[in-house]
Amino acid sequence: MKWKLTTLLIFTGIVCSTGCKKFLTVQPVDKLSGNAFWKTEADAESYISDMYGQFRDKLSSTSFIAASGELRSGQVKMSPETDDPVRRAYIDIAGQNDLLALIAPNAKWNTTNFNFPSMTKWKEFYRVIQSANIMEKELGTRTIQDFSKSDADRYIAEAVFIRCMTYLFLVRLYGDVPYYTEAYLSAPLGRTNMVTVINNCIADLEQRQNDLPWTYKDPSKRAVRATKGGALALLMYMHMWNAGFDPGKKQEHFEKAAALGKELIASRSYKLLPIEEFHNIFKGRSEEGLVEIAQNYNYNETLSLYASFSDMLLHVPFKSGHKFSMGFFRADFLRMLYPDGEQDARRLLWFDQNMMADNGRFMFLKFTNIYAHAGEGGNPDDNVIIFRYAGAILMTAEAMLETGKTEEAVQLLNMVRDRAGAPRFIPSGIDALRQAVYIEQAKELMGEGVYYFDLVRTGRVMDQQWCNSPLTADQFARGGWTWPLAPSVMDNNPLMTLNAYWTN
Repeated sequence: MKWKLTTLLIFTGIVCSTGCKKFLTVQPVDKLSGNAFWKTEADAESYISDMYGQFRDKLSSTSFIAASGELRSGQVKMSPETDDPVRRAYIDIAGQNDLLALIAPNAKWNTTNFNFPSMTKWKEFYRVIQSANIMEKELGTRTIQDFSKSDADRYIAEAVFIRCMTYLFLVRLYGDVPYYTEAYLSAPLGRTNMVTVINNCIADLEQRQNDLPWTYKDPSKRAVRATKGGALALLMYMHMWNAGFDPGKKQEHFEKAAALGKELIASRSYKLLPIEEFHNIFKGRSEEGLVEIAQNYNYNETLSLYASFSDMLLHVPFKSGHKFSMGFFRADFLRMLYPDGEQDARRLLWFDQNMMADNGRFMFLKFTNIYAHAGEGGNPDDNVIIFRYAGAILMTAEAMLETGKTEEAVQLLNMVRDRAGAPRFIPSGIDALRQAVYIEQAKELMGEGVYYFDLVRTGRVMDQQWCNSPLTADQFARGGWTWPLAPSVMDNNPLMTLNAYWTN
């Protein structure tokens, strides 16, 4: 079986280097795909596992999670004591939303260990999408040995889930993107309005979500393989994203997100772990996990050294060879989230006495499971969290309050605050509740790669209180929140355009 998978992967690489290079597509080579693969469940299992690996490889191409979801808010600054001030200047450059400088090929951080220009290239994401399209087609039309219809439906649902998650990442990075679900497509494509892309993904995943299991008997698959709970969380987030960009249907999106959240919570398939067990949460595969990308040094499932968010916010004894952290969260931002005198176990567990230092003594201890000792160069090997139960609860609370269900929103907000040992929120008006939910999201999900995207979808990216380098309304409307696209995306495709904000 191994030689068949290797052959198929070589085939995928060949066609993606030709078809994908031209039109983000794969040229049809039916003989190899039909005759040399898709014969056993092991083939399907290997294929889907490689799809997750392709996705992880893209996240490993640079400091992806930090650059896309955290740094652009400007709430992280480069420490004055860093031993690498030239290369680590990217921290402040990203925080100023100066992405053209960030991705400049001759920038010191890009000529050495970092590769921020990879953020402007979407080919790897479209390889994942094309793999999902192929799997959906082949399993939907072929008879596989010892493979029931429910087995095929589950794998197809998992492929659709991965495709929808990938499209969400594409939309959050670039706005309008090419959209297709056809296997072996060879026609050139233009860009589809991002609201339409997300609506299409919602429709696709709604049809397949019930084919996914709530949990797996094998604990090694928990959260790192698609589940019904993960699908509900993804559907919720897609509705919340479109609520920010589709004003005519905003309330409809909020209502659907709230209903999905209630279904997720009512399933009792997931739970909040005690906050003292936070290491287990971020190590991954816990009962709180919904969607994660596996990272494990023992199995060579790792992001590159500089891809980890922890890389810039730790020093000895948690990061070998560095007396000071490369960066820090700004003290005034942290004081807004954690008012003086207010109890919160996260303040004690995720930070040390240098929490408000505004210098290289700062450390963020949230992701500190297995870390490097003297003579080693690794970062903590926590999983990459995409969605987890605490975030889904808060997202449900946000949707509830926007649909007038304030009592339920308060109850959900206090579920997370109770777990953190923080004081309960006392109802004092819709604006105060909205502020409290957002603060809780910022605290609970810090470092998990969603903060900047939440600024964008809620419009807070234009507010100095939340974004240190806010966009103007005009900059936001012109796509200043997106990433630039590499000119190579237009190669041999007369229908393709770049993001105008970064080219004018």
